[in-house]
Order: sequence, then structure tokens, then C-alpha cells
Amino acid sequence: MNIPQNTELEKISIQAQSTLEKISYPTKKNEDWKFTRISDFNPESFNSAKVNFVSQEIINDIVGNESNTYKIVLIDGIISSEYSNYPQKKWVTLSFSEALKSEKYQSILLSKVNSISDKEHYFNTLNMASYQEGIFIYVPKQTIEEELIELIYINSEQDQKAIRNLRNLIIIEDQSKIQISEKTYSLSEFDFFSNIVTEIFVGKNADFRLYKIQDDVPTSYLIDSTFIEQEADSTALIHTFSFGGKTVRNELSFDHKGENINSTLKGITIIGEGQEVGNHTLVKHNQPNCESHELYRGIYQNSSHGIFNGKIKVNKIAQKTNAFQQNNNILLSEKSSIDTKPQLEIFADDVKCSHGCTVGQLDNDALFYMKQRGIHEKEAKALLMFAFCADVMETVPIPHLKNKINKIVAKKLGVNSDFEI
Repeated sequence: MNIPQNTELEKISIQAQSTLEKISYPTKKNEDWKFTRISDFNPESFNSAKVNFVSQEIINDIVGNESNTYKIVLIDGIISSEYSNYPQKKWVTLSFSEALKSEKYQSILLSKVNSISDKEHYFNTLNMASYQEGIFIYVPKQTIEEELIELIYINSEQDQKAIRNLRNLIIIEDQSKIQISEKTYSLSEFDFFSNIVTEIFVGKNADFRLYKIQDDVPTSYLIDSTFIEQEADSTALIHTFSFGGKTVRNELSFDHKGENINSTLKGITIIGEGQEVGNHTLVKHNQPNCESHELYRGIYQNSSHGIFNGKIKVNKIAQKTNAFQQNNNILLSEKSSIDTKPQLEIFADDVKCSHGCTVGQLDNDALFYMKQRGIHEKEAKALLMFAFCADVMETVPIPHLKNKINKIVAKKLGVNSDFEI
């Protein structure tokens, strides 16, 4: 599939191709990339992913039959009308190519796409220069959607190492509310690299929630770049749950465009043998009277490696800012490691800002206490780790989604799924 045909969109893509020729592939000398296994993402090691057949049985097994959510299913980057289920009258979901056929949505899409993503970022630019299709979600003013919307990416089996560039554009107009979860399933036995860029615009007094569940196969690689622009009195909450995949790099950027904005970033990482997950966050406090709350918890087993690089920037005019950032980590093996770097850049004087990080092991005294009361060591450790994750999980208000994440956590910790956070 080629770039959706539109003169203006082609211009943007061609400009990105030109920019890509001028910027360098990141190296360890780049501060933001010094801890990342950059070689895992070398695009020259991958071929463009093909669109292949996926059986109905496999798709049904992935999609499930829950009736309490809407589903947007993308197979090889293309929306599947057969397996998707969502109302088009209340809010709009279209592929880029379909949106460009509509005079109304074409103007909205072209005014927003590639407007807040990092144009000097190698992989963001690669995405714009070579992506094949995108998904456009538009929520009109004063639209309240209480049901969870599941965004499901299915990548078909490939006959070689492959890369797919996917782009999302989500626009939530004033006084609207929507909540989305997203999960990727890669079916290939060969290494598969997903390079995803998502731009999100949250209007005045709007409420947006996004739950990223990353539990892909060991041959998968992911760079997930998400950019959020918030208007006055809006709320945006992003949860990132990282469990699977070989190497994952999450990049999350918030840009405040009005007063009384609330941004929440929370995450749980639980990984094991040979895995790497990096969480790179940026919150730009550009206006007064805004808040940001950031909490990431990581559990690292065997020879896994974690990265946390969080930055909060407070502009000179952003008085009365309240910004909190915390990263806590547990290392369960002498071979596991974490590189953590919380950062504050404050240019205003009337603010409340704090940041910190901890790295440690499980509490041996607590383990001893629990074992003395008849709890086996494996279950005792799991209980402590579930408790460690509780501050993040308690802000997931959707019972069936929370239960799904609980089961993945229990599986990663090797205990019965009856455990609950």
C-alpha cells in the first residue's frame, strides 16, 4: 500500500524524506539514546512489512468476545470492518485514506498531522517519510463516551525481518470524554519492528484516558512515540504497562497550551531475560496553574534492563505549577539493571515541584514475616511485588481492563492469576 493519495499529505511526506537525509541515526553519544540498545532498531536491518492473510481463528482468539467494549481492529495497519465494532455517528474512526475523501475531515487531518511530533527525531521522521496508512479518530464537541475503546494492532506472519510504520491522529474536541486501550500482537517468527507515532489533541475541558498494554512476542521491537497537546481545563491520563517484546522504547510528551491542565503519566514495567524497556517522558508546563503527576514502577528479573528518563520543564510564566515525578525500581537479579534519570528544569519561582527515584530489592524482613505465617516464598514475593504496583493500578477504574492487566502481571511473576492488585 502506498501513501494515501493527497497532494498536501504527499508534500508533508516528501518534506520528511528530505529531512531524513539530513539528520543522523542516533548513537550512544546522543544523551537521550545513551542507554538504549540502538542497534536493535536499525531500519536497514528490516524490510518493509507485507500485508498477509491472517486466519479467522487467530483473529477471533486475539479480539475476544467481550461485549462491554468497542473494538477498532487493524490488520497489517488497515482497519478491518469485519472484526471492528464501534459507533460512527457518535464519534468518527477512519483510515487516513478514507478521511482524506471527506472535505470536512480532510481539512482537520491536514491541519493537525505531523504538527506536534518531533520533526528532528530520526524515527518520527522515518515514520512520516515512509508510513503506509494511519488511523484518524475524531471526537466532536460535547461527546461523552463511557465505553472503553480497544485499539488492537495485528501484524501478520512475515517471511523475513520486517518493519511497519504506523501513524495515529486522535482529536478530542472541547468538553468531550473518551478512553482508549491499545495492544499489539505480532504473529511473525522473524524479528518485527513497529514504529508507531501518535498525535493527540485534547480540547478545552475535555477528558482523555489512554491505556497502553505492551505484551508482545519475544521477537518484537517497538518504538512508541506519543505526543499530547492539551488546552485549558483539560485532563489527560496515560498508563503504560510494559511486559513483553524484546526491546521497547516509549516516548511520551505533553505540551500545555492553557491554564488549569492536569496531566497524569503512570507506568508499570515487569520484564525478564534479555528484555529492555525504556520510558522517556517530557512534560512542558507552558502556562500557570497546571499540574502533572508522574509515577513509574519497574520490576526487573534475570538479565533485563530498564531505562527511565523523565523531564519536567516549567516555563517562566508557568507560576503555580504543581509537578510530581517519581520512579521506583526493584532488581530481582544481580544481572538486572536500571538506568534512571529524573530531571527538572524550572524557570518560574512560585511552583511546587519534586522528583526522585529509588532502586532496591525486595524487603527480606517482610518476606521472613510472611513465610513465618505459612505463605510460600514464591507467593510471598509475588504479594510484595503486587503491592509495589498498587499505586499505579488503583488509578485504572475499568474493572475488566484492570482484571486483564492483573492476569498478565501474575503470569510475568509466575503465580496464579487469582492474585489481584
